[in-house]
Amino acid sequence: MILKKVLLLRVFAIAGTLFLFSNCAGKVKSWKIIDRHSLDVKILETNEWMNKRNDESLHLNKIIRKELKYFIDNDMRIYNRINPHYEVFKKSIYEVDSLLKVLQVIVSKQPLTSSELLNISDEKKSDIKNIIKVKSLEISRAKNKYNKSLKNINKGLKKDNKKLIFIEDEVSSYKVTLFKIRYKRSQLNQEFERFNKKANMAFFYNSDSFYSKQIRKTSKKLEQLNKNLDDFEYFLSDIIEIARKEVGSSAYIFNKNDKNKKYKIKYKNGLKQYLINLEEMMRHLNSA
Repeated sequence: MILKKVLLLRVFAIAGTLFLFSNCAGKVKSWKIIDRHSLDVKILETNEWMNKRNDESLHLNKIIRKELKYFIDNDMRIYNRINPHYEVFKKSIYEVDSLLKVLQVIVSKQPLTSSELLNISDEKKSDIKNIIKVKSLEISRAKNKYNKSLKNINKGLKKDNKKLIFIEDEVSSYKVTLFKIRYKRSQLNQEFERFNKKANMAFFYNSDSFYSKQIRKTSKKLEQLNKNLDDFEYFLSDIIEIARKEVGSSAYIFNKNDKNKKYKIKYKNGLKQYLINLEEMMRHLNSA
């Protein structure tokens, strides 16, 4: 009976270990490469990832080093929380860059098109695939470490009521808003067509009539409202550059006592006014 219980516990332990292993393994995978094109796509994606990190890291290094200096003087516990993850952050970017360069050199020397692969021995094919598999897995792991290090840096900053914010992440929802309000605006297109037909008829038959004057007055109001809507849409379409210009960086530290950035206030107020303008446009169009 005891032996059965021990065996049962071992089975559960092994099953649990396998579950954890498969769970971890599922998070970081090597690239799935079918042909040369799919490999080139993965290399291009990684290259773009590196370009973005290089653009950010200059600002991030200044930001994080400034915070570390502050915590050395004010709270060593938070410094000890953040600094190890900052080192991982720097190292992971270097690792991806180094691995990508090695992989690019290796791939550039190997024929990987379907027709050329037919003339390569099975052993050499296997070697090429294994090199790509190993290097791509290492790249995925390094990128994973990069993401985790940033999360852990933010956990440390949270102890001092601060947060590291990336402009692109922060305003990603603004882009969604832009699509939504443009769709909402487009629903007035039929009403505008109807209004334009009425306006043309009124001006054609009697441009000096009271009705024609009212139509002309309404037309000017609609023109101004349309301009206001265009201005807000332009603001949203260019929000990343506007926000970066205000902050002077692609990221910044936000303290709970800090005032909201101007672009955030403009977004909130502008969206509210945009929806009010749409309602006003509908009233003018329906009254014409």
